[in-house]
Amino acid sequence: MKRMLILLLSLFIAHGLLAQRGDSAAGVQKFRLAATYGVDAVNPDQINDRIAATNGALGSSTNSIKSMPEISGSLVIRPNQDNKIVILRAGYTWTDRDYTFFVPQTDTSSKPIGTVKGTITEKYSVYPFSIGAGLSTLNSDFQVELDFIYALGYITENGTFAATGTTTAYSNTLFSPAYGFRIAGQTSVPLTPTLALQLEIAYRGLKFEDFENQMNAQPSNIEFSVSGISGTIGVTFAP
Repeated sequence: MKRMLILLLSLFIAHGLLAQRGDSAAGVQKFRLAATYGVDAVNPDQINDRIAATNGALGSSTNSIKSMPEISGSLVIRPNQDNKIVILRAGYTWTDRDYTFFVPQTDTSSKPIGTVKGTITEKYSVYPFSIGAGLSTLNSDFQVELDFIYALGYITENGTFAATGTTTAYSNTLFSPAYGFRIAGQTSVPLTPTLALQLEIAYRGLKFEDFENQMNAQPSNIEFSVSGISGTIGVTFAP
């Protein structure tokens, strides 16, 4: 899959450089805004192992994490109004996992007196911010880029336990920063003189390894990898 991505990006670069010969510098877009939605293919091994262990302990059947939706916004700038570009990007990717379980409730003499119903929701959130550089045809129909990423990762766990006459709730949040990279190729299809439909394929390398409890800054020894290939679709606006 990575080889296919590298080949695709190489074709984008070659096409962009060839198309550049036929472009005119007159009327070149100085900047372009984009809003996109996509899906990231990920496989966070340690998190999925935790999900499997929780399923075994609680008797639940929560699915492992194989993909995450992502929304993002970007600004593309042409400093010299040629085919060299600078890209600023911010995004948000997330997924939830829910567990529901029932356990017997007993009194001090171990006599059954009811059932405890428990629910646990784990939310995994990532906020990637990036700056990058790349090449684009002057009419912006093809673009390639390489970005440097700084990201914030959160794992939030909320739980409730309902027993006879009582309900207990708790919440816990883990936080970690991380650095990574992103390489992408895009193609755009004009819809109007200022709007275009954008399609993108990208590979991101990003792994969170320093999760700490936000309340007491205790390390958690949790790793969360969101590295993988993504595909997005969106709309661009260039005044």
